[in-house]
Amino acid sequence: MKSLLKRIKYEWRYSVGKPVWDTGTSPPELLEYLSHHLPGRALDLGCGSGTNLVTMAKTGWQFCGVDFSRFTIAQARRKIRQHGLRAELWVDDVTRLYHLKPDFDLILDIGCFHQLNWDERQKYLDNVQRLLKEGGDFLLYAHYRSFPDSSHGIDDEDLERLLTFLRLIRRAEGWERQKFPSVWLWYQRSVLHED
Repeated sequence: MKSLLKRIKYEWRYSVGKPVWDTGTSPPELLEYLSHHLPGRALDLGCGSGTNLVTMAKTGWQFCGVDFSRFTIAQARRKIRQHGLRAELWVDDVTRLYHLKPDFDLILDIGCFHQLNWDERQKYLDNVQRLLKEGGDFLLYAHYRSFPDSSHGIDDEDLERLLTFLRLIRRAEGWERQKFPSVWLWYQRSVLHED
């Protein structure tokens, strides 16, 4: 029930105007990454209104965006058409994603994982592990958990689970709007060597 209420609130915030988290600009961490990597196939989990999809497409990336909100996917489609771009956009839950085929070079998550309930997080991580190709990168922006009993935000246990199949390349801590302690993480999926 809590998850459903969170989704209704999210939809409502987009329907009455632009929410504070939808800045309309791509973060410098993503721009830096794109400037140092050749284009490939990317997946944006919780893509919202499509700002980062447009940024990636303009630099030559083929991309797929997923969000559970029909309203934000409709906004993303309009934004992509306005820029004369093409995209694969899906209304879907990041804990499912059964229709997506593996081997993404990049998976991006800006503010999705930290919103998931405890039981949803492992399904999400299973999808990242299945969809990200060996040697592929996972960029994650998340809030830290402010209160031990809160489901919002990540903690050290979440970070340890990521390290079961990813290796940390870079970590940068900060604050969002001087309100939420946050972290940018760049992981890479380990390459398995066959003997």
